[in-house]
Amino acid sequence: MATLNVTCTTTASGLTSDVISSVVAKSANITTGGIQRVSITAEEASKAVLLDASTFPTYATTKSTYVYIKNAGPLEIRLSFLNVTANDQNAEVSLASGDWMLFPWRSAIDITVYQFGGSGTGIVEYGVFN
Repeated sequence: MATLNVTCTTTASGLTSDVISSVVAKSANITTGGIQRVSITAEEASKAVLLDASTFPTYATTKSTYVYIKNAGPLEIRLSFLNVTANDQNAEVSLASGDWMLFPWRSAIDITVYQFGGSGTGIVEYGVFN
């Protein structure tokens, strides 16, 4: 078994009279995981499945599945994992080039991805740890 350690540090000054400072740390015991990159050409009308929920342990089996996703390509990408099948940009997460996110995932809904605002080949870096 391995341990996944994540620390997020947020600091800001000049926004208010007080300096904003926050540190959040999380550790999870994991048995599988890794990071890989894939190329995508999917657009809004034809979203690609990035992570097929049926191939991962369910929340009932493991309480600690975490997903890391980074937009390593030049165009904005949009992700959907909210069980919305229609093209609804209000139910999607946008990642600009270079942006990333880490979140807990129940492995109940597929995570889909597509490029937004252009065509070509995008690059998505992702990892699943459980």
